[in-house]
Amino acid sequence: MESTEPQAPSTALTTMKIHPPLLAGVLLLITLALHFMLPEARTAGWYQVIGLVVVAAGVGVSCFAAAIFQARETTKNPYGEPTAFVALSPYTWTRNPMYFGITTALFGLAVFFSSIAMLLAPAVFFAVIDRVVIPREEETMERLFGQDYRDYTYRVRRWI
Repeated sequence: MESTEPQAPSTALTTMKIHPPLLAGVLLLITLALHFMLPEARTAGWYQVIGLVVVAAGVGVSCFAAAIFQARETTKNPYGEPTAFVALSPYTWTRNPMYFGITTALFGLAVFFSSIAMLLAPAVFFAVIDRVVIPREEETMERLFGQDYRDYTYRVRRWI
């Protein structure tokens, strides 16, 4: 069975070192500024509660996944050399729970602020991480863990 994930060619874009938490923070600040610059209604409502629940879920998944890496004493740095192949939950339902959590939290903030402009943050974060950061990580994992990692990619989706 072959993976249906497209393989990104090595280009100048894929050789850039993008640090996901920094990217998320920059995107959040830019879209928050856009949100307040654009003429939108500013009312409180049920969506703020939903937004906070989504943010909490995203942060929780991301932090839990990072804690598993910490416990296994392997790197969380996307450009580092992993010392362990982690395939515990939440890595059993997504290969990238830290990125999934950050994307979810950014989406939750857009919901919280009821902001169309802030929907740019999770969309751009997802696209950059999916096309620039993850392909490099996957190459490293395949080089270090070989067939075990390839089997894992057939069982578990990149996102969800």
